[in-house]
Amino acid sequence: MVNQIKTIYDLILKNGLRQTKFKNSHLQSVSSAEEDKRGSIFAYRSKTNMIKAHGLVLTSIEALLENQDSFTHWTPNVYRYGSYSDAKRKVTRGHSEDNLRQINTFYIDFDVHSSAEEMTSGDILTAAIDLGFMPTLILKSNKGYQAYFVLSEPAYVTAHSQFRVVKVAKAISQNLRHYFAQSLPVDMTCNHFGIARMPRTDNVEFFHEDYKYSFQEWLDWSMKQSDLPFPSKKPNLTVITGTAGIKQIDEPWYKMLMNESNIKGAKALMGRNNVLFTLALANFSSGVSQSDCEDVLADFNGQLDEPVASGELLKLIASAYSEKYEAASRDYITILCKAWVNENLKASDLFAKQGWYKFKKKRTERKYSHLHEWKADLMAYLEDFNQSTDPFIQTTKKTLREALHIPERSLDKVLKALKAEQKIFFTIKAGRGGGIRLASVKAIVLSLIRVKKERQEAYFANIAAFFDESLGFTKKVIEGVKNGLKQARQLSLFEADVG
Repeated sequence: MVNQIKTIYDLILKNGLRQTKFKNSHLQSVSSAEEDKRGSIFAYRSKTNMIKAHGLVLTSIEALLENQDSFTHWTPNVYRYGSYSDAKRKVTRGHSEDNLRQINTFYIDFDVHSSAEEMTSGDILTAAIDLGFMPTLILKSNKGYQAYFVLSEPAYVTAHSQFRVVKVAKAISQNLRHYFAQSLPVDMTCNHFGIARMPRTDNVEFFHEDYKYSFQEWLDWSMKQSDLPFPSKKPNLTVITGTAGIKQIDEPWYKMLMNESNIKGAKALMGRNNVLFTLALANFSSGVSQSDCEDVLADFNGQLDEPVASGELLKLIASAYSEKYEAASRDYITILCKAWVNENLKASDLFAKQGWYKFKKKRTERKYSHLHEWKADLMAYLEDFNQSTDPFIQTTKKTLREALHIPERSLDKVLKALKAEQKIFFTIKAGRGGGIRLASVKAIVLSLIRVKKERQEAYFANIAAFFDESLGFTKKVIEGVKNGLKQARQLSLFEADVG
């Protein structure tokens, strides 16, 4: 397990740190030519220390390995430098976006305690199969899981590119969180490139070093998420007062927050200071002058049950007007309004409408279902078996029809369509003891991940025999799904037009 942890660190950090300590190394020294121009990361021994920024600055893999099981959190993306802000060298300094050296990985927090339903790492893998990008690593904690999606090559951050790489990477990360949040309890508030749960010998639930993808591949995927936010190509927002369109200060959410007085400095990042900063950003993006914004928010702050000091308020407003940001994020706005106004609020309650939409009649109001709905029902039925080490189902068509409330002819059409799309295997057995044998290809791939390489050929042969298919066809279908996850075009970030 210790060797695996070393592999994980090397895979994630991607030569961002020195291999050996600069001083007092117990390992064979590496030439300075190989070790120059490396960065720093930060590590913390507990969540309490992390919140207080009481940690260590690490510049080598050797130092990381010497302490790894005593750390709980770290920064997997590498910074240019790290330092301390106190004489006792306890409070770390330097973990800010403008100090990032390289982005190595995206990561997602799944907070089980915030959800009424249980979940497992298998739920993450199941959702990832549909996404087409498998996690490299899944860690388990007492409060949930954290999935790492490691890049095949680091995305280097340069001042020359006006830090556009960070902006684009943040949009990719946000889209990735949106995807998993559709079905799993994702923490949408944590910093995209800040502090994460650290891999240790006691918390690695899943690891597959082949599952890593290029920055370009992630960018291509993110650009297709047209209904999700993606940053403008302009480095800063140009505000023209009086232009057509709805300003953020004229949207419903702004007035909702401005009418709340019981907003306190709690709820982690979603507290009073975050509300004030978000309101200030809305003013900035709407063309309101900084002095007018100070007057408006001073009145709002004065009406709060627990106002902030005037000096702190001015710092928040100055940060919002620093031109480092474009506008208040809809994701954070939604989270803030649900936290402080009403947890049942929807996007349609908060934001100005962007056009007209034609809605289909609800399925419950229709006499017949569409084929794609029956297909979704059957795949959802198969999902219940995905967590098993044996994803194969042997049952009867009658049982399926009753479970799905689907007519016989429709079931036949659905089975044939899904098989043609290479989403399922099935075969019909006649006579006593017969019935239908069925499995989701996705479930088979998930179970195959856990089969040792030397046993995979026998596993393929068993699948082929179970479904009366040729070995060649069976392997082709399964490998097709697996290869769809591994298609990656290697790309240096300096060759990618991300601006």
